[in-house]
Amino acid sequence: MTETVFVNCNLFVGTEDKVLKNAWFVVDNETGKLTEQGTGECPRRVENKVDLKNQYVMSGLLNSHTHIAADPRTDKWYPETETSGTYNALKNLEKGLQGGVTYIRSCGVAFDIDVKLAQMRKELPFDGPQIMPAGMPISIPGGHADSLVGENNDQNVAHIVNSVDDVRKAVRLQFKKGAKNIKLMATGGVMSQGDQVDDTELSLEEMKMAVQEAHLKHMTVCAHAQGELGIHYAVLAGVDSIEHGFYVSDEDIELMKKQGTFLSPTLTAGNQIVEHGKGKLSDFSYQKMCTHVKAFYEHVGKAIRSGVNLALGTDAGTFNNPLEDTAKELVELVKAGATNYQALRAGGLGSATLMKVDDEYGSLEPGKYADFLVLKNNPLTDVAAVQQKDKQVYQHGVRKF
Repeated sequence: MTETVFVNCNLFVGTEDKVLKNAWFVVDNETGKLTEQGTGECPRRVENKVDLKNQYVMSGLLNSHTHIAADPRTDKWYPETETSGTYNALKNLEKGLQGGVTYIRSCGVAFDIDVKLAQMRKELPFDGPQIMPAGMPISIPGGHADSLVGENNDQNVAHIVNSVDDVRKAVRLQFKKGAKNIKLMATGGVMSQGDQVDDTELSLEEMKMAVQEAHLKHMTVCAHAQGELGIHYAVLAGVDSIEHGFYVSDEDIELMKKQGTFLSPTLTAGNQIVEHGKGKLSDFSYQKMCTHVKAFYEHVGKAIRSGVNLALGTDAGTFNNPLEDTAKELVELVKAGATNYQALRAGGLGSATLMKVDDEYGSLEPGKYADFLVLKNNPLTDVAAVQQKDKQVYQHGVRKF
């Protein structure tokens, strides 16, 4: 067994609101996992040594809400096909890793591109974060994900459902393909052109079926949910996470805390639309986001301060919101009311726990994979430090950037 010891760093393990000064940690080069850590002089004689020059080390970011096959630009001219989506995904994944993202949960991808890439990776490796795939989402006719794709617009992004039985079938099809997460469209959304954010789309009974069927097969369920009633139905149904949560009520915040339901706010996605979307997006979508953005931050802030389980997701792939900019969400979470530690934990153990991979990811503890970032400044002092462009990125103990 060969090992590498990393010395002379300030280590944010991720489990407590503190940094270990003059720290060291050992990585097993064969497994890519941490074996030991401490402060002061490393007592072990290890052949390979890396001096981190008193910089700050933290876990790689886990992004719990991504759309890896999407193109966040608005000037694209080509049709959305499996070929273009796969090209986008491979490019986005590599850039995402460079931006410090080492694990993602996919939340809806046309053509099941994320599922296929996750399976292909075993034989055909490529650079990028680890992937928890979802494939096609589940939507009602005219709902938030009812959108045609393909060379001739002859395929749909989503499973279009009209009944509880339709939902059961859709979940089972995704299970057969190899999805690990099910994405439900509980409400309307900002970018869809035919609905409002408070349109309640999937019924309570339909979402209960999705959760029941998915959980029986060790899959998680996330719900795009912006309007109050749709959020309420999703929480009652027992989803693992509420995505966005524009109008999450006090009642549902308390129920989420009781059940352990996570909130993945994706504040960056809304912020980018408001700041940069005028004249580039449809006026319908731009005005919707401008109308709701204040309430979005207020309700999310209330949920954070109330102690709801918090994950970090960005809706990467939406307008002006590439995966490599995931660290921006840390700043937005703090703006909404999170402490620096709460935001960083959301991007580490929070998202890892939601994805059920916290036994191996999400913090820099012995026994977990050595996915870490090396930064010039202390992220616990200022979370914007994680946006450093030239940061070092390690995955399973190997430097990637």
